[in-house]
Amino acid sequence: MKKQLLASSALIGAGLLASPAFAADGVKLGVGGFFSEAYMVVFDDDSEGEPGNERNTDGFFNSAEIHFHGSAVLDNGLEVGARVELEGEDDVSPEGDGDQIDEAWIYFSGGFGELRIGSLDDALGTMCVFAPGGTTNFSAYSPNQWGANTLTSNSICFGVDDRADSQKLLYLSPIFSGFQLALSYVPSSDKERHGDGVGAHLGMPTNVDDTSRHNVSAYGVYNYEAENWWLQIGAGGSWEGNVEQTAGPDREESDFYQTGVLVGIGDFQVGASFNYFNDDDLFAATLENGDVVADRWVLGVGASYTMDAWIFGIGYSINEADIENEGGDDSDFTLQRVVATANYTLSPGIDLDGAIGYTWQDVSGPDFSESDDNYDAVEIGIGTAITF
Repeated sequence: MKKQLLASSALIGAGLLASPAFAADGVKLGVGGFFSEAYMVVFDDDSEGEPGNERNTDGFFNSAEIHFHGSAVLDNGLEVGARVELEGEDDVSPEGDGDQIDEAWIYFSGGFGELRIGSLDDALGTMCVFAPGGTTNFSAYSPNQWGANTLTSNSICFGVDDRADSQKLLYLSPIFSGFQLALSYVPSSDKERHGDGVGAHLGMPTNVDDTSRHNVSAYGVYNYEAENWWLQIGAGGSWEGNVEQTAGPDREESDFYQTGVLVGIGDFQVGASFNYFNDDDLFAATLENGDVVADRWVLGVGASYTMDAWIFGIGYSINEADIENEGGDDSDFTLQRVVATANYTLSPGIDLDGAIGYTWQDVSGPDFSESDDNYDAVEIGIGTAITF
């Protein structure tokens, strides 16, 4: 299964014309989406003071969205449309913060490429090349479900924005000889919803302490397909333009970089993804000594094999962080994970999946609690994923 790019390889039309253009049939509305459900059991370090203490051993977890999409093709060839993604449950993740709507954007598509405006991922998050070996619910890197009680996960595909779906402008170029480029710009990276000041408004949005603005992102993908094999390579970055400083220590602007490569030979896929985070504030709420930034990187490697309705996968990831303290006593963080997966397709759009994984975390230095060191966990999960 070759990963599909989000923009079509055959972009229609000749672009904007000076004369008026009309759609003969108006906007046509379609409905789609997905629902995934998983049951997980975790066996980990759970004595008094350890990360697994007072955490439940098992649980049911789900993720669901309903997608509304409408578009029309004008008589000059320009396609105009909109997309709204409705969450199946309130999204209380750091990116979601209780949202009922995930992404919502309009687009204009033609021979010039595609332009999207609204609440959506940046160029890196939209286009990044991702290592194989996972399923809808489980993987060693950026899984939908993560059972181990670690300080963070090994996410490997996101940019610098304070809210991943902040209001922005995203451009996708046409595909030239297998190459496609994505560019994005966000005025205020913490502004996504009307309550953030980006709906109907009086005055401009407030610059909140420690948040970034004028962020940009760029990502390019190259695809090559031969008779019996194919190759996909991607690389890009995401940069904070300015950080609103606080009364305390200043935070440097972050810049993240991601690259990935996938190779498919027959029913076999292998690949790797790498994300480097310079001046990352991921641990700002965790560190004990007031340090807010770290230089860190995440590497994921994996492989998968398709056999009839089955897909078997294996993946490994490592997350390394170095936190420099003003006193010279640095702190270090290492998180590793290996996961084996299996996916069975009952019918198109209906999958069953399962996984067994092992995760271990090591920390050192004054910024981390000793109880977080030498932590490990075994996870077992089964799930299903339905797309419609």
